[in-house]
Amino acid sequence: MGPRRWLLCAAQGDPAADERCTRGAGRSTESETSPTSQFSNVKGLLWKRLRERKGRGVPKAETPAVTVPDGERVPSRSGSRESLLPPPSAAELDLTGDNVIIRPVHGSIVGEKFCFQIITSEGSRSFGCTSLAERDRWIENLRRTVQPNKDNCERLELALNLWVYEARDLPPRRRLRCHLHLDGTLFARTTAKVAGPDGELFWGEFFQLAALPPACALTLALCRDDHPGQPVASITVPLTELAATRQPLERWYPLSGPGGGERVPSVRVRGRYREVRVLPIVRYKELAEFITFHYRELCARLEPTIAVRHKEELAGALVRVLQSTGKAKSFLIDLGVAELDRFDYREALIFRENTLATKAIDEYMKLVGGKYLQDTLGEAVAQLCTSDDSCEVDPSKCAGLDLSDNQNNLRQVCEETFQCIATSCDAFPAELGEIFAAWQEECAARDKTPIGQRLVSSSLFLRFLCPAIMSPSLFGLVQEYPSEATARTLTLVAKVIQNLANFSTFGEKEAYMGFMNEFLEHNWSTMRDFLQSVANPESSVHMATYDGYVDLALELATLHLLLCDIFSSLDQATQQELEPLPTILTAIREGTPVPVSVRLSSTTERSPAESFKPGFVPPRDLSKHSPLIKSQSLISIRRVRGREDGTEPEPAPAPVPSPPPSRERRNVQRTQSVPAQNKATRRLRKQTSAEHVAEPPAEDNVGSLVPHDAPGRGKMRSSASLPRKSTVPWQRYAEEAAAAQGELYAIRPLEKHGRLIEALRKEVAENREKLRLAEVRVGETEVQHRGLQQEQGQHREQLERLRQQLEEANARAANLGARLTAAEGTRKKDLERLKNSEEKSRELERRLLVLEREQAELRGAIAQALGHPGRTGRWMPARGWDESGDDAQATSV
Repeated sequence: MGPRRWLLCAAQGDPAADERCTRGAGRSTESETSPTSQFSNVKGLLWKRLRERKGRGVPKAETPAVTVPDGERVPSRSGSRESLLPPPSAAELDLTGDNVIIRPVHGSIVGEKFCFQIITSEGSRSFGCTSLAERDRWIENLRRTVQPNKDNCERLELALNLWVYEARDLPPRRRLRCHLHLDGTLFARTTAKVAGPDGELFWGEFFQLAALPPACALTLALCRDDHPGQPVASITVPLTELAATRQPLERWYPLSGPGGGERVPSVRVRGRYREVRVLPIVRYKELAEFITFHYRELCARLEPTIAVRHKEELAGALVRVLQSTGKAKSFLIDLGVAELDRFDYREALIFRENTLATKAIDEYMKLVGGKYLQDTLGEAVAQLCTSDDSCEVDPSKCAGLDLSDNQNNLRQVCEETFQCIATSCDAFPAELGEIFAAWQEECAARDKTPIGQRLVSSSLFLRFLCPAIMSPSLFGLVQEYPSEATARTLTLVAKVIQNLANFSTFGEKEAYMGFMNEFLEHNWSTMRDFLQSVANPESSVHMATYDGYVDLALELATLHLLLCDIFSSLDQATQQELEPLPTILTAIREGTPVPVSVRLSSTTERSPAESFKPGFVPPRDLSKHSPLIKSQSLISIRRVRGREDGTEPEPAPAPVPSPPPSRERRNVQRTQSVPAQNKATRRLRKQTSAEHVAEPPAEDNVGSLVPHDAPGRGKMRSSASLPRKSTVPWQRYAEEAAAAQGELYAIRPLEKHGRLIEALRKEVAENREKLRLAEVRVGETEVQHRGLQQEQGQHREQLERLRQQLEEANARAANLGARLTAAEGTRKKDLERLKNSEEKSRELERRLLVLEREQAELRGAIAQALGHPGRTGRWMPARGWDESGDDAQATSV
């Protein structure tokens, strides 16, 4: 391939420069590639961006730029979406050489979302896009320009998912960031926040870094916001530690720094490092076919057996793979109908459980609705995160004087948010609108028309819009985790919008929100019109379509690893029911050819005419059948063995073609670009499976397709069935349709009816067997029901006995309580009596002391009187103490 050069324009409002850039881009693309190549897609993107700039009319004012360490010019935070190029109006990038790197750039580094970087031998340049889908499309097209044979090469994809939660024991009241380095190169950083007085700091930010270069260690460095080049503390974590476990690793990591204080700072993170070896895309052909046509059987078998974390990962991988193969909408429609049938009349529980359907609709809405979410709620949520107005309306959490103002603030915020949602019908993803319309049609067919609206509101508001309002950092609306007051405001707004989508009001449980009921009832009609508009099939032509890119080879490799992990703990019976998927997974893992073929139709939708086609065929029986599609590697191996043994089969004679039926021409929409294939691949594709199998009977060959080596058809390739370019190496609906039509023209009427009757007999026999099994299951269910009723009766009797025992215990407790109360009263009376007795005793003792003192005085007087007899003139007889111990009383006259 010749030199590859890109001409990228950065002028604003300069038509002459735009014209020069257009002519330059046209010359560079037309001289190097054909219009059908991958490069023409990039050319279309360039023309689209140039037309958008010409249509702006008035040039925008020059916005200030932010300079990154390597001197690149990047846009400011004011929202400029222009290319991040130096001042010249156009720049030509040379994409030749082996060291060209195109990778996404995290928004925390350049101050803008949806940026990517091109690194060449001459330097590096960064560019900004308007959405994530546009950025992914630019990156993919540029990578295919550098490596056109990308899908046919083995490569290693590295990715890091990291939660930076919090830090502790930091220097207090300092404004700090956490920088993420891989082998010394800065890849992302958190927002700047001030540590608390106790040294604690919470970030709660998630970083998803993909397409990483090879690295050995992750360094987490805490830096001051005013001195980003001088880390306060840091820690280096080997990436092998984050890649060793299947689950993300969460730990507190102690940081080392120059301070050496008493308290060692530490940071809590949770991360997982993944190394995915992506094989050439042709190795995943059978896996892609199985997923595309048999996702119903896969989900039905795995739903009751796998854990919630596996459901989330599996749903995301299936959504991305099926989006690339054009089956994502059918996948979501089928899962929604399955949810409807599973819950039946319990429609209030739809999309409220951790099922594959719930996880899949979450992933699909994030995939196709990312730009819609950003355009609809991005500005409103950003204003809420920067506003200082309080919306706290709970009287127990705010002052009474502020309650009225807070209610007005909440009412105004809810009105503005709902207005953004109600006027976003034109930007609503058309793919989601078609899914919602199909759900409502299925509900109408089941006489459950009101449930159709609940399906739409539950998936759109309960699983997408309201969670994005409540947790904007998880949906990419903002990077910084909201503060406590802002999180409370977002929660209240999400509650109001969710109640509006449910057509319900606030009750006694949240009586403080009752003032919003008037707002809810006033906007019910607007909400009903919005739900009808987004689910109207006629409105989808005015809606926006998803124009992003999915790396199919990478997603198939990720899905292969996930399914291998799931099947390692799956029981043998379930694995046997999912054949040939386990055989395909084993062959991919071991690097051997896949020895099975995959039926290109679901077993639940197979027509009677297709019932004779084999599904899973053991390797030893492959020669007896003509599989629909075989691995190119297996074809090559069998051809070589045939030449060695001298038994290479001759090409089958070309049958007489039957008159082709008239068919209505259908437009084909490409969902994924693939590189142009080389001549060797074309030669492999021209060979059909009929060259390597035994020749079938003549009546079966009449309706077969003409081989590629037939006259006049040597350079024609069969068209692909999926809405994509014909270079996709699987899913050929057109060939099967033509074969079926040719067969109807060729066989005689009686034989045709005989085959249909035989197929119907087989179907009737299968239905009878299913009915018998259903009757057996009903009988088993009845037995189980009777057993459950008996157990319920026993439980009721036991409950009645326990209730009686509880009543008796309550009566005894009441009696004991009464006795205890009486004893307490008696005790109080006894204490009062004892107190009175003690007082009387003290009074008697006091009187006794007085009497003793008087007695002593009297004795003294008597003794004195006895010692002076002349005073009285005569003696009075006196009695002393007698032998009986009684006191003698002496008197004097």
